[in-house]
Amino acid sequence: MYDPPAYLWAITIAGVAAIAATTCIVLYGGAERAGLGRRRAALLAGAAAIVLGGWLTATAVIAGHGWYHTLPWLPVAAAGFLGTLLALSRIPVVARALAAPGVASRLELPHTPRVAGVAFLLYMALGHLPALFALPAGRATSPPVSPRRWSRAGSRRAPAAAPSCGSTRSA
Repeated sequence: MYDPPAYLWAITIAGVAAIAATTCIVLYGGAERAGLGRRRAALLAGAAAIVLGGWLTATAVIAGHGWYHTLPWLPVAAAGFLGTLLALSRIPVVARALAAPGVASRLELPHTPRVAGVAFLLYMALGHLPALFALPAGRATSPPVSPRRWSRAGSRRAPAAAPSCGSTRSA
């Protein structure tokens, strides 16, 4: 088993924790904007922290046992978690918080800690990850690109279909 340096563990864990924390903060703000009050907003953020923390713990245990090395479990875990999040978004309180003004643009905030993807580049530099895997993962650390930048040079028109990997805000 590979035991990476402590700073790589710190970068990886801090990045994942920051994504979960900013998600909770965005949900809290959305619940307040939706008029749910501070108490219900705090309950929603706390519930989100429990769900995200539970998923992070479960996936760490699964990975620690090496169960992701067998073919079906990684896609099953990813699809199951996505399905759980989509199902939770149907709960009226969550739906109201997500529909609040400005929440759609604030849902980009949890993507800002993706700078932790630099850990993949460090793993590659240490010779423990192939470049074919590390470079795309490290590239994901760059800031989101607005659809306007994807349009033709000199044109003020946004492209017909905005890329899914970028920001939804225009430049």
